Amino acid sequence: MNEDYPKALQVEVTNRCNFSCRMCVRRVWNIKPSDLNLDLYEKIAESSFPHLERVILYGFGEPLVHPNFLEMLRVARKYLPRDGEILVSTNGSLFNRQLAEKILRNGVNNVSFSIDTTDIVKLEHIREGSKPEDLLRNFHYVAEMKKRYSFKLGVEVVVMRSNFEDLPTLVKRIAQEEADYILVSHVVPYTEEIFQDSVYVTLSRKPLEIMESFLSRDQKFVLEAIYEALGSIYGFSNKSRASNIIRELWRKAEENGYWINPPLFFKSKDKIAIMKDVERVFDLSRKIAHDYHIEIRLPNLYPDAKERKCPYIEKETVFVRSDGTIAPCSEFAYHHPVYINMHVKSIHPISFGDLKRENLREIWNKKDYVKFREIRKRIAENIPWCGDCLYSPSKCFFTETNALDCYANEPGCNECLYSVNLAQCNI
Repeated sequence: MNEDYPKALQVEVTNRCNFSCRMCVRRVWNIKPSDLNLDLYEKIAESSFPHLERVILYGFGEPLVHPNFLEMLRVARKYLPRDGEILVSTNGSLFNRQLAEKILRNGVNNVSFSIDTTDIVKLEHIREGSKPEDLLRNFHYVAEMKKRYSFKLGVEVVVMRSNFEDLPTLVKRIAQEEADYILVSHVVPYTEEIFQDSVYVTLSRKPLEIMESFLSRDQKFVLEAIYEALGSIYGFSNKSRASNIIRELWRKAEENGYWINPPLFFKSKDKIAIMKDVERVFDLSRKIAHDYHIEIRLPNLYPDAKERKCPYIEKETVFVRSDGTIAPCSEFAYHHPVYINMHVKSIHPISFGDLKRENLREIWNKKDYVKFREIRKRIAENIPWCGDCLYSPSKCFFTETNALDCYANEPGCNECLYSVNLAQCNI
């Protein structure tokens, strides 16, 4: 493979969608709806697809609403290498029997449906605008076509407080359809309301275990301990039992290469309380998947600051917006808020080029883009993890936006849920 190019392009063929899913970023942004121009797409394909391993045809919209989607598939198959892969992710609403035949005939290698539960009432609530019976029926049609076409069939699941207990039933149902894989992700909370429905914490597991003795303490004790411990750092001599406890916890965390975040720990008590239930559900889902010989990709239950990886860097993938703009990942593609570590963070779009005026090779090899990737190849060493920092819940300057982190990285990836495998993307 040519090192002057990425291995994959994630091409957002449209940012329009026929659903209004309750956890979707489209509910909180103010972006002009647009389809990728077919002439521009063919120009991109002709110049770059021959150098790629795969093309991923989806972004923040439903790809099948693009009026020229079938032509885009034909173009992709025309320019990709013979063994190049085409991946399509869909909400399933338009993927009926007739269209599925045409799509699979064009050599699609991987199709994934977004199905969060087999509970029809819940699914209709989560995927607002959907008709769950149609979605499940379309999935069944496509599953039947595995007898005639060679492709992988998967399901993408977003787990939340409202549906995580449905996962084992969903795994069994999908496995019985002889699907190949299930990709499970925690929800990315673009609002505080959605955060309240999440079932994970952003504290690394080791420091969380170190702080478990705090679970029986009240908020006043915790705050006094923190203030006194911080005061001693700045020269105040007050050393109470509470501050001694905090200093001892810090010492234990540092010995293991972590920080501790008592304020976030205290605020996460209700989530910590249900983690055993989530772990039980994940274990059962894993067992069912094993028994039915279906691959299941589960997210972490807890992050680990020392084990972070950027999926876009690891898979050498570039995100192409529907207007031709190049972003390093889907999270940095558009302006939007995210609620994390008890605060709202404003994510500003990051772009390294525009395929309307430049080619992929030029953009991929730009000095700033190369530097961006090199830093994130060792993200655990080069970028802080704010979930373990006690300043993150306190409107720290470096958590207000993704412009800069406290290690002076521009932009900052210091609160990225994808880097700790809490959120997953199918790329």
